[in-house]
Amino acid sequence: MRLSELINGLPVMFTKGDMGIEVKGITKDSRKVKEGYIFFSTDKSEKYIEDAAGKGAVAVVADREPSKPFQCSVVVKDPRETLGQVASRFYGLPSEKLTTIGITGTNGKTTTSYLIESILKSSDRKAGLIGTISYRYDGRTIKAENTTPGAEELHGLLHDMCAANMEFVVMEVSSHALDQKRVEGINFDTAILTNLTHDHLDYHGDFEHYREAKRLFFKHYLPQSMKDDKYAILNMDDPYMNEFIPDVPVKTFYYSLSKNTHAYLSGYRENINGLRLECSLMGEKFSITSPMTGIFNASNILAASLFGYTAKIPRENIVAGIEALEGVPGRLERVKNTKGISVFIDYAHTPDALKKVLEMLCRLKPGRLIVVFGCGGDRDTAKRPIMGNIASRLADFSIITTDNPRSEDPAGIIGAIIKGFEGNSYKVVENRKDAIFEGLRMSKDNDVLLIAGKGHEDYQIVGHEVFHFSDREVVEEFFNVAH
Repeated sequence: MRLSELINGLPVMFTKGDMGIEVKGITKDSRKVKEGYIFFSTDKSEKYIEDAAGKGAVAVVADREPSKPFQCSVVVKDPRETLGQVASRFYGLPSEKLTTIGITGTNGKTTTSYLIESILKSSDRKAGLIGTISYRYDGRTIKAENTTPGAEELHGLLHDMCAANMEFVVMEVSSHALDQKRVEGINFDTAILTNLTHDHLDYHGDFEHYREAKRLFFKHYLPQSMKDDKYAILNMDDPYMNEFIPDVPVKTFYYSLSKNTHAYLSGYRENINGLRLECSLMGEKFSITSPMTGIFNASNILAASLFGYTAKIPRENIVAGIEALEGVPGRLERVKNTKGISVFIDYAHTPDALKKVLEMLCRLKPGRLIVVFGCGGDRDTAKRPIMGNIASRLADFSIITTDNPRSEDPAGIIGAIIKGFEGNSYKVVENRKDAIFEGLRMSKDNDVLLIAGKGHEDYQIVGHEVFHFSDREVVEEFFNVAH
């Protein structure tokens, strides 16, 4: 494709060189530049521009004229924004050929995406999935580097899904991705809000900036989509919900665990083994039996049900798809055993997520509730004593350990967690494997053990090294050794 076709109609400040040159690839990573590529300079470093020129880039897109000569240079106000638009064109406008569903929120994105994928499967619709755990389509699984990939990777992935005849793509849309304009150039059909609580303040600085990043999805990206029918699906139980209602004509639907709206619960029963829900969807009542534990999962189920309605999927397929999903890796994932313990692995790494999962397990526990958890290093430090306080109030016993300490001293992180504790029903076991083993040894018949913080992750970051580490594998090892 010619450079002139890629930038035609975009807000370009000025160009230099022959815009008729053929472009063979696009990237913002100078390490990935090949002959014939366009390099997008998304920071102020001249070094990366020089690296790209040395590797054969034929053009550069930047917010200033580069000192290094290229065959072509394009100066724009915002290279990140231009990258998404150009990537969409380069890969053949793939989001226009897919029904594109985006899910944002602090908690529940992954579970909601899996529920929607299962609903689509139940109605024999071909769907791809992009999220925290993996990118999946047509029997292929790619390990996720980011919840939402960079713009060029994302549009390339959508192109590959189109080539594999996918009809739908369900993607998690993170606050980082919205702030960094990774979803620029994507035409969304549906935007879903799960909730909004304290998270990623190490990146955003404060809650207001975090909230503003999330609002971009509903106030900017969904409204500017070229799709004919656009839907917003919002959680009426979230106190910030009103701030997310799109300003332009978009069909907006609401769900709630208690309020009479488009999708809501009219009754439920729960125990440590799952849920029995009585639901109302657009005025029609039906029942759902789910093996997923926790009434908060009912909120994700209602959001997915509303998507099914907007996609004109029959109610029986919506129900079948929800009931077929046994669980999500690392999202209150049950590890079966013969010891009579309910062992769960959960990604809860924020105060709100930990509070919700512990409140639920505390309510349902047939015996004691024991939690193993830590906090990540080089991340939001304010949440550490808050999470310690939550654990001390809701669990019968806590084992405080490491998460991903990164460059921080694990003992310092643990000390900050302990500052929030009420009472002394805890012990410190710094090594995470030893801590999980200790929790399993302590647990008896009918006890509930929650291993929180890392969920689906299969690594641990200590210093600048990354080691293989899986909470699930550690639990399985314990039971294999025990037998």
